[in-house]
Amino acid sequence: MGHQLSTIFTGLGRFFEYPVKRKPICFYRQEDFTATGEPQKKVSEPIKTAMTDYDKLVDLFYKRLTEQRQYNQEMKEQDRRWSMQKVVQRFPGWNEITIANLHSLFLLFDNQSNGMLGFDDFCAVLESLGDETSMEIRKEKYNNADSDNDGWITYDEFLSLVYNFNPPEEGQPAGLALLCNEVADNIQFVSNLTVGEQLEYGLF
Repeated sequence: MGHQLSTIFTGLGRFFEYPVKRKPICFYRQEDFTATGEPQKKVSEPIKTAMTDYDKLVDLFYKRLTEQRQYNQEMKEQDRRWSMQKVVQRFPGWNEITIANLHSLFLLFDNQSNGMLGFDDFCAVLESLGDETSMEIRKEKYNNADSDNDGWITYDEFLSLVYNFNPPEEGQPAGLALLCNEVADNIQFVSNLTVGEQLEYGLF
């Protein structure tokens, strides 16, 4: 009997290493120990060295670069607002929202991406605004706005054409120019709605 037990333990020794290593009881954090229960070796924190003159120079360079980029962005935004205000002053009765909407339409229908609109492009803009003027009147107004008779109108010519498409009444927009205000107001109203409110209005 004793000989048999000795034989069994000898056989088990091939599969187990004594003493048997096990994971620690959960009194300690698991990350402090290996999978076999041995304590993890703590890695000492890297020693912080003083910045060299080169490091200080690089740090100063990036700091000034960040400040310059921020300044340029602020100046660009200021120039954009100043330009927008100048455009609004040229067209009494229009506001920044109307101008921005017309600018978006101009870019959308600039099919040649050359910063100008052909007659067909201009007609597409009018259709998107809901204008119902006849093609003959559109062509006449377009040709009058095309100052160099090259078959294209620039953005400035486009704004003047739309604003003066129907003569202003008492210094205020009328006809197509007034329609541009109404379209811009509707777009602004819709953009301020939540998705749920847009669903209620049946906009989807």
